Amino acid sequence: MLRILLLGLVLIGLATGLRNQWLQVHWDRVLDDVGLSGSQNSQSIDFKRWLIGDPD
Repeated sequence: MLRILLLGLVLIGLATGLRNQWLQVHWDRVLDDVGLSGSQNSQSIDFKRWLIGDPD
């Protein structure tokens, strides 16, 4: 039970850090490490737009 509580607190802390921009994720580096990167001159990925979609 304590493990679940600690895991929940870690996830809440990560979500808060990302929302308040205490943590920054460089998606181009992450995708490059995974092997899914495009060309070097491509535009950066807007993760919010990719996840949620266009505000149409």
